[in-house]
Formats: sequence, structure tokens, C-alpha cells
Amino acid sequence: MRIAFEEESRRWLISNGLLEAAFQLTPSGDFQFQDLRHLSTSWTKAGIPAPSLIRFRIKDGAQERWWDGTAGYQLLSHRETPTSRGGRQLSITLQDHARRLELTVDLEMFPKDPVLRYGVRLRNLSGETLYLTGADMLAVDLAAAGGNYQALRVEQWMPVENPADFKANISPLDPSGKQLVIESGAHGRDCGWLAVADGSGRGLVAGWEFDGRANAAISHDALRDILKLSATIQGIHHPVEPGEEFTLPRAFLGAFQGSFEEAGWVTQRFVENALARQPVVRGETVKEFPFVGWDSWAYGQALHETTLRRNAEAAARMGIELFIVDLGWARNMGDWHADASKFPSGLRALSDYVHLLGMKFGLHVALAESSPHAPVLKQNPDWRSSKSYGYYGADSLCLSHQPVKEWITAELVRIIDEFDVDWILQDGENMVKECTKTTHTHHPLDSNYSNAVDGLNAVVREVQRQRPDVLWENCENGGNLMTFQMVQQYVTSILNDASGARSARQAVYGATYPFPARYADRYMPEERLDSYITRSYMIGGPWIFMNRLTEMRAEDIQFAAEEIARFKQIRPLIRNGRISRLSPPPAEGITDAIAVYDPDFGLGVAVVTRDQSPDSLPRVRFTNLRAHITYLVWFANDSRSLTMTGQQLAEDGVLIFLPLAQSSEIVYVEALR
Repeated sequence: MRIAFEEESRRWLISNGLLEAAFQLTPSGDFQFQDLRHLSTSWTKAGIPAPSLIRFRIKDGAQERWWDGTAGYQLLSHRETPTSRGGRQLSITLQDHARRLELTVDLEMFPKDPVLRYGVRLRNLSGETLYLTGADMLAVDLAAAGGNYQALRVEQWMPVENPADFKANISPLDPSGKQLVIESGAHGRDCGWLAVADGSGRGLVAGWEFDGRANAAISHDALRDILKLSATIQGIHHPVEPGEEFTLPRAFLGAFQGSFEEAGWVTQRFVENALARQPVVRGETVKEFPFVGWDSWAYGQALHETTLRRNAEAAARMGIELFIVDLGWARNMGDWHADASKFPSGLRALSDYVHLLGMKFGLHVALAESSPHAPVLKQNPDWRSSKSYGYYGADSLCLSHQPVKEWITAELVRIIDEFDVDWILQDGENMVKECTKTTHTHHPLDSNYSNAVDGLNAVVREVQRQRPDVLWENCENGGNLMTFQMVQQYVTSILNDASGARSARQAVYGATYPFPARYADRYMPEERLDSYITRSYMIGGPWIFMNRLTEMRAEDIQFAAEEIARFKQIRPLIRNGRISRLSPPPAEGITDAIAVYDPDFGLGVAVVTRDQSPDSLPRVRFTNLRAHITYLVWFANDSRSLTMTGQQLAEDGVLIFLPLAQSSEIVYVEALR
């Protein structure tokens, strides 16, 4: 890592040997992002002298104006500090000419990733309350360096008639400067990420770390030779008191060379190396992660301890490691005490029994929802958000209202302690609520920001501080909070909620562009099992059975146990490896294939699935293997064992035997050393 400052020109250089970025404070006081260079491939996007990274709007009394890098700043200080996970941060502090605002630009790099992470902090130096009414988290203008560009975005999950379902959309950028818009955050259509590349494979990835709704955009102005990126927070109206410092959500910008597969790999590695919450319990990384789990939702809310105990016994015999009691365990949403009619022995007795069987105990909590009949709302009717989202008949609570935050935090800590909880399945409908109440502690126009940062994130962060050994799973009635803020507080996230085998493969195919595979957990609702079913859920994060184990046939239980054992063998590879898509997206009538490969250990595995394709002998070609290395190739079902070079695997491929119209095979590859 290298950070250098040229005092005479007031120019900074930050580099990690893979990526190099240069910034300058000009004699006229403009703060400019001057250059971004991908060193390992000699790829350069020479920066235009543009006022980038700083872009926000302040309401000061009756006046409202946008600020960028051209406000005539003076340099107050700059310093270099270490960050967590081996990163280095350069912080540059500026002051506007009127001495009403102090800005600090934070620039961060990590040793192994061609990625620049950055953010802006602003301090109110005036004697009056200022209001932040606009904020661009990305705020980057770069020289396009000619050529035509394509952009990749990935949808989230939305349970609507025309669902967004992690479809990966590749769109050409209009050279006239027309924007391609990405609607991200809670209840947005897209993940908070994009990638862009020209025809030669020179590309950029960008992500923004915010759970609330944001409209990102990318445009290519060929006439001016500018590639412009932005990610603006919607509906922000945040007061900044005199002397107070406000931190905008951070963003990151990375470089890659090659296909969009490479864009995904650059992002996945950066997320794991720099952002993602690790599955750590009592100071040790959980080696068994991602878990095999079971969730009670096949029973809906008709739960009973006797039924759950019988399922727990079956789950333990199958090798399941995590036992989750879903919605319906409490007296009511918001009344977070066990329903005595369902648990006459007490919910803690079930938790103890699950632990006795050697499994972890998980509990579903819709922390921002409450039944109108729950005591909390009868006693505090004003705690409702001004808009409710109808989650199983519940009203929505305003998470950014201070007494609500304090009550939910205390309730979650009590729940964890009282029921000895190892895993929280956080659920609800739109975790970033809309609330315009003037009686709450947030500004009535600021709920999109306040509910995201001061509400949801603050509550989760505080509970995790008090009970650090509990692991959290993100769920928003499905995978609808796929952001880079989410990964910092949860060890995994659901994708499309129990949508079936093909949909599970489709979701993993798209979601693993921006996110590591462990953030692609899948719920399996099927009870009649075969290889087509089970292996559709094999690649990804926690594999969670969502069926009635006690009603499954004996042969299905035995088959599930064998498949669970296969998953456990390959999960270290899934946890650390690189996702490769070896086929078009999964669909009826084709054979799809997705692989994961760990180049450090020379190990790989591919799941190949025939879904009503007419071809029972498809040929699958492997990518991302080393051409001149020899690999041993073997299969889960097929008795063949092959020896092939990486070049042969890429060019000739492997013939796969899939005799049934819906069937699946697992292919293993190992480098021979």
C-alpha cells in the first residue's frame, strides 16, 4: 500500500499495486478526481479534471444549493490511518471559503482488491441547523476513453405479478448521454450495484452502501468523452446541528479486465475482504458455515412443540445443523412472548432440546412489525409508521423513532437470552418504512434515510454489540434488501422465497454477480426429492429445508441425508471460491451449469442441471481454469474418472450423462500437482 502527497501541487496518490487513484486540490480550490489506473493489466481510464466524489445539497435557511468539488476549498489537513482488515485510509479535510462547512473525503484501499472505497463527511461550522436535502453517494465522472459501453445490473426479488427475480440485465449505453437508471434499496427493483465495460473488456464496478431507496444512474456522453456515475439518496431531509458531523453512506469503485464474470469476481472478493460480516462465534470463525438448516414455514403459523420436536429429531438424523422456528411462535407480532397454547412446555424447552440434538436454534423476528392488538401498540399507538405495509395483518413500526428503537433493542436482547437463540431470521415487509409524522424524533421528510441508518442499522448494530455471538439472516419477505450495507450486518440473505427449484437456480445465477455465494441462501419447499430438486439448491449460502420432514418418505429422507453430506463436502469451496456461469441463465428447455472454483487450491465443482432439454448428453466447457494444468475430473453419479488439461476442459469440455428430462450431475475437478 502506498499513499503519497506532492505538497507543491497538492496532489495525492493512493495505490495498492493493483489500482492507483490520484486526486488534487487545484490553486483555485477545486477538489478533483484526476486519474484511475488499473495497474495489473496496464488499463487506464485517464480521469478528466472533474469535481468528483463531492455532490450533495444543503438547505441553509431560505437558500438551497448543491455542493460539489468547485466551492473554492482550502486544505485544512490530510492524514493516513490503518483501517480494519488491513486497509489504509487517506482522509483529506477541506473547508469552504465562507467557513460554514468542513468536508472530509475518506479514501480507502485494501491490499488484495483493485477497488477504491470512499465517502464524504461534512461538519456544520455555522451557528444554525443545516438540512442535507440531497446526497450522491457515488459522484464519479471519468473519461470514457472512446468506445461503446454496456452496463450490467441485477434485479432484486419482489413478490409482485411481474417479479424482479435476480435477472441479470445487460444494456448498451446510449452514447448521447441518456441515463440508465438503477432503483436500489428496500423495495427497489435492483441490487445496489452496477458494472460497465467497453468492447475490449475494460470495465468498472460500482456499489453503494445504503439500505434505503436510491436511484443510481450511469451515462456515456461520447461527444464530451465522459462516463458519469451517480447514486442519489431519495427523500433525504436530514438536520445537521451546529458542530455536528454527518457521514454520507460510502461507495466503492473497482476496475476489471475481461467479461462481466470478472466484474462479479472483483466485487465478491472485495465484499469478503473488506465489508462482509463474518460468521464468528466466541471469537472463532464458524467452519461449518454456510449451514444446512430447516425452517418451520411449511406449517405456516399452525405450530406446536410436539410437531416441532418430531421435525427436530428428523432434522438431526439427516445432518441438518440449524433449526429455525418461523413466524407464529409468539403470542402476536409485537408481543414477543411465546404462545403458551403452542408451547405448553415453553419455547426455551424446545430450544434446549434442539441444542441437545446438536443443532443451533433460530427464531424468526419481524422486528419492525406489530399486530394492532399487541400491548406495545395499545399503549403506544403513535409508534406506528405513517404508512403500513400489511405484513400478515400487522402495522409497521417507525424504526427511526427513538423510543421504538430502544424498545425493539431491549426486546431483541430479551428474546435472545430467554430462548437461547443462536440465529435471528429478520423478516418483514419493507424494512425502511415511510413515515412523515411530526410527532416522531426524526424529521418528517427524512424517513428513507433515518429509518435505514438511524433506525434499522442502529438497532441491529446495537443488539449485535450486546450479543455478538448471534448470527443474523436478512430477509425482507424475500431478497429485497440486497445492498452493500446489508452485508456488513448479516452473514447471509435469502433470495427468492421458497419459489421452487428452477427459480432458486435463476436467483443464484444473477445474485452472485454482485454478492458472494454465501449471500444466496435458498429455501427448499419440496418434499418429494431427486437430484434435480436437491442440486438446484446446492450452490449458494445456507441451504434451508422448508418442508414437513415427518411426512417425507423414508427414501427421500435417506436421499436428503446423502445430498446434505455432499453439500458439506463442497461448502468450503462454495464459501471461498469463484462463481462461474457455464451456460445461459436457467430456464425450461435448456441445460444450465454453474461452477465454483478456488484457484488457490486448484479445486472446483460444477452443478449441471437438465431442465426438459432435448439433449441427454450435453457438453459443458469449464472457464477460469489454468490452461496448462492437468486436472482430475470425476462425478457424483457417473463412475468415470478423467484426466484433462485446463485447455481441454475449456475447449472440448466434458460430456455429461443426464438421462432424465429433469436431472442433475455434480462434476468435480482437482488440479494434479
